[in-house]
Amino acid sequence: MEQGESSIIAAVDIGTTKVCTVIAEINSEEINIMGVGWHENAGVSKGAINNIAATTDAIRKSVSKAEEMAKVRVEGVLTSVSGKHIMGIKGHGETTLSHTKQKMIEESDKDRAMEGATSVRISQDREIMHILPIQYIVDGQDEIEDPLGMTGLKLEVDAYAVTGAITAIENVRKVIQNAGLSCEDVILQGIASSCAVLYPDEKDVGVLLIDIGGGTTDMAIYYRKALRFVKVIPVGGVFITNDLVQGLQTPKATAEEIKKKYGLLESENPEAAAEAGVFGNPAAEEYIDVPDMGSNRVEKVERRMIAKFIQPRVRELIKFVEEELKKEGIEKSMYAGGIVLTGGTSLLKGIDRAFREELGVRVRIGSPLKEKVVGLYDIVSTPEYATVIGLIEYYMRESKTNNIFLGGNEKGFMESAIAWIKKNIVDKI
Repeated sequence: MEQGESSIIAAVDIGTTKVCTVIAEINSEEINIMGVGWHENAGVSKGAINNIAATTDAIRKSVSKAEEMAKVRVEGVLTSVSGKHIMGIKGHGETTLSHTKQKMIEESDKDRAMEGATSVRISQDREIMHILPIQYIVDGQDEIEDPLGMTGLKLEVDAYAVTGAITAIENVRKVIQNAGLSCEDVILQGIASSCAVLYPDEKDVGVLLIDIGGGTTDMAIYYRKALRFVKVIPVGGVFITNDLVQGLQTPKATAEEIKKKYGLLESENPEAAAEAGVFGNPAAEEYIDVPDMGSNRVEKVERRMIAKFIQPRVRELIKFVEEELKKEGIEKSMYAGGIVLTGGTSLLKGIDRAFREELGVRVRIGSPLKEKVVGLYDIVSTPEYATVIGLIEYYMRESKTNNIFLGGNEKGFMESAIAWIKKNIVDKI
């Protein structure tokens, strides 16, 4: 749907604990949030869809809530994918520009070089989701961000390809289609979140994004503005909640509430607790009331016991992160700008301090950057919305570089956007 110089787009984040939908009006500069929908989801485990019907229902209800708020009807959406099946692989491509004299590099030359990089060998049960340039090389000169307009005899490109299991990706497309929608693109969760919460300077100097969701933790490293590494760890906030359920013998909803309220910090460390805002009242009781599962009985539990249930899982997650970095041979110099934690579980009180102490680098909590988001920003200004806002930001960035998804190299940003909108969004009558 065209609206003057702007268009409307919808994005759906299919998570382990919830499905989130955002409908936004966009132009080349801003994302204007018009509608937000949220619904619990019980059809995903560790990032993979294991119940088509439940996930379809959650998508339908989430989209419906966003439509009602935005006063438009959605027909097509962008969506995200995660899961341990995600893998990254480096590729290299090259093309001869001329055998006799220097030739000016055009988009078609870049495309030919990239074609070679996409010929990486992958098994038949996998597909390439993204392939992003790391650097271009012109006649031996490397670290070129964009060679367009330069002259040379030979053009090379180092690229990073993200692949996923065809079955897992097709299941994502299927639930979107079963909900009565068109699935326009499936984007890696970590890449989407990066678009929403990372500053350009962080991507340049080097940064490690860690998106901690309900069932997975997505890692992505950017260095010199390029994606260098992705990995998905099948551990998230749900495992912490389940440990509290078992340890406290309390209902899941209560365990989730306790996890969010008290987090990692122990009461005998008042200075750290006060810094994180956990125990704002010095006179607060050292015990909390915890309802017993399956009865009306209420048990009194020491606050410090809450942290003792949570800390092992967080330490385990940090260890997993360290192991993946070590396995890949990634040094701290690759993420000298530090770590950015995002996703719902990054709201766990004290988790940033835990990562900082264990890994010895700068750590911050990443929410969608306010610079480009207007409208209902207050609703989506938390790490829980990083992926869904990032999906929209990804669309905007790729459209500016004439991504095939937006209509090919001959279409400009607004023409491509409007074509997509006319196909997928119509006014609500």
